[in-house]
Amino acid sequence: MQTVCGLDIASTSVCACVQKADGTIVKELNLPTTREGEDRLLAVLAPGSAIYMESTGRYHLTWARRLAAAGHEVYVLNALLAKRLIGAANALRHNKTDKIDARELAALGRKHGEDLGNYRYREDAPRMGLRVLCQVRVKQRKMLTDTLKSASGILATMLPEVGLSLSQNQGLATLFLKIDSLARLRGMRLATLEEYACSKAEELHAALKKPLSAVGLFDALLPALQAQLRLIESMREEQKRIGSQIKEAAITAGRQEEVKLVETIPGYGPKTAPTIIACIPEDLRSWGPKQKVARKLQAYFGCDPKLKESGKWKGRVRMSKRGVELARTALFQAATCALLHDPDMKAVFDRKHAEGKFYRVCITHVMRLMLRRLVAVLYDRKPFARITSLQPQLAQK
Repeated sequence: MQTVCGLDIASTSVCACVQKADGTIVKELNLPTTREGEDRLLAVLAPGSAIYMESTGRYHLTWARRLAAAGHEVYVLNALLAKRLIGAANALRHNKTDKIDARELAALGRKHGEDLGNYRYREDAPRMGLRVLCQVRVKQRKMLTDTLKSASGILATMLPEVGLSLSQNQGLATLFLKIDSLARLRGMRLATLEEYACSKAEELHAALKKPLSAVGLFDALLPALQAQLRLIESMREEQKRIGSQIKEAAITAGRQEEVKLVETIPGYGPKTAPTIIACIPEDLRSWGPKQKVARKLQAYFGCDPKLKESGKWKGRVRMSKRGVELARTALFQAATCALLHDPDMKAVFDRKHAEGKFYRVCITHVMRLMLRRLVAVLYDRKPFARITSLQPQLAQK
């Protein structure tokens, strides 16, 4: 009889519940998230035990790796799946403690273990490296956007007379890094300003010739603006470096061929394609036919429809947003890009918009069709080819 163990893992502590196959509790432990805690758990586990834990970002990884290396069967479950499959013993009171969570995970493993094979933990360091790099790029891009907003706010305080945008004109950063005072900026000729300010050069030149409302603030705020601009330059350089690292990571993970296939679909580019591939398992064919795979991926990404109804009340259908945010965001970006480069997707969007649908509802329909194309390309291992005979049908969807 195989021993079953449920693990509720937090940042500093772990609660373990070891049960026999008939549900008898063998041992309950409160463990620290240290090597000593792992050793204490391994000491009470029978060989070949089945261990069930929820995915917790990074906290579960050390435990899953160590227990799998010791020869145990480790299953890492989605938290939403675990919540749906737990037994009814605690349904009425619905108490929430670490000990109860560990017991319910062990009971879930006993009852549904045969159906949870897809959640068996398998070490895939290259794929994880690719995915984490994509996550880091997104976070760094957000930091860059926030820093640009901060610098633009400082610049607007220094020159409220001119609407200058640092995000739309990168030459402005070079301009304000070259000067050391307002007098230096005012002494520049129009031809020099045109090299950096482009279409805003004449407006800037004209404003500098007139009395400015923030003369006293300009020189005082210039060092702060330049500090932000130097940080922006370094972030942009880092974005370029991490883009190259993602390409190398895709090759190391053996997913470069899939990335190239996805890039043949209009809308998917060098940033969105590797991000989505990093979030997709390699064994798509084992999930069933294409339509089933597309539905599963739609739910996995969290872009499936969610409806709420109660009696006569009917709520609006919304995107569930319960899946992988990284992949969902990349799919949204790809769908938005497809509106500019793919007439078929633009026709679908326009038709839904003409029906009175909101923008996000229209773009969700495009995302669904983009996901179907993605599955078709990866399933057949062939580049995207537009079927002209199906274009009228596609426009009606």
